[in-house]
Amino acid sequence: VAPDLLGFGDSDKPRVAYGLEGHAARLLALAEALGWDRFDLVGHSMGGTIALLAALQAPERVNRLAVINAPVSGGRGLHGRGRLGATGAGIAAVYLGLRLPWILALLRRWPGYHVVLDPRFTADARKAPLRVLLAHARALRRTDLTPRLGAVAVPVLVVGTDRDGIVRPAEFALAARAIPGAAAAWIRGAGHCPTLERPGETHRVLFAFLAAEERR
Repeated sequence: VAPDLLGFGDSDKPRVAYGLEGHAARLLALAEALGWDRFDLVGHSMGGTIALLAALQAPERVNRLAVINAPVSGGRGLHGRGRLGATGAGIAAVYLGLRLPWILALLRRWPGYHVVLDPRFTADARKAPLRVLLAHARALRRTDLTPRLGAVAVPVLVVGTDRDGIVRPAEFALAARAIPGAAAAWIRGAGHCPTLERPGETHRVLFAFLAAEERR
């Protein structure tokens, strides 16, 4: 099950105060509505931050958790395009760029952009209103999980890459060290979206982790 977070994709886009804790609570509510007492959770980028929050909110319900290229120290965890993209001007540029085909065509010629700006990605990303993007940039900058990582009490796999131009690769090592018993996997030569850039390798790592015996 791959839900669109509130404000994104095909989900509703109400004028509410968006926050990552609220998204985590809604993920838990969705699982409850589906009748899942326990479930595995996988999150990428900001989705990984939200998945960690869900595990902190209800550790008894999350069986296994995999986080992929997830920032854990708020704004300090971003660099390069990520730091620029988390500003108001950067978000506005992203919003416009997603809607101007000639800009997308130019960006796709640059190394590191051709996968992230896959047409399937941009078609979904452009469904989010500007106000929603701005609210989430603020929320992500303010969400520093480093004081709470030691309290994560579920089996965790941290997946990171060495060429992420959005989240500092040091964030992934930080999460793997701070979360008790966490396993770590590096996808070498990939940027921010290893599931798109190195799908075979990334999926092998994920499926091996998710195939482990269910915790008691």
